[in-house]
Amino acid sequence: MTGVLIAYWRGLSVREQGLVLAVSLLISALLVWLVIVQPLVSWRDSARDVYIDNAMTYFAVANGIARLDALQRAGTASPAGEREPVRSAVAGAASQAGIVLSRVLPDEAGRLNIWIDAAEPVTLMRWLEALSRDHGVVVVRANLEQTGAGPLRAQLLLARGGA
Repeated sequence: MTGVLIAYWRGLSVREQGLVLAVSLLISALLVWLVIVQPLVSWRDSARDVYIDNAMTYFAVANGIARLDALQRAGTASPAGEREPVRSAVAGAASQAGIVLSRVLPDEAGRLNIWIDAAEPVTLMRWLEALSRDHGVVVVRANLEQTGAGPLRAQLLLARGGA
């Protein structure tokens, strides 16, 4: 097979050999572009999009935490809200915010452990801010998980007045 190709190559004129080489180089460049460069550019663009989504989520959560901390330090709980049981305040505010509490477990110290299976970060932070501002209920401990760009899963320990 190689002998046939060498004989064919030698049978071509110099001009034809140049054209065959030029076409071969163009085809090689096209293959490199389609097989190597284009997938790398696509991967870089999708990685950038994922990074931007994650950064936006991070900034939304960080901003919400900063607002919540400021409310907790200011001690803006209303006296009327303090008479309402923590469980009722949390359930009512969650219902108003559109957050579904998947599990609620009170402890001996009057605190409330809650689990949320799916909540948008901004919605969750606004709900916690409203709890602190309107009812004096603050977050004692939080465990937040997010897979990809989906909703947050949260396990929160809530208490009245930072207890």
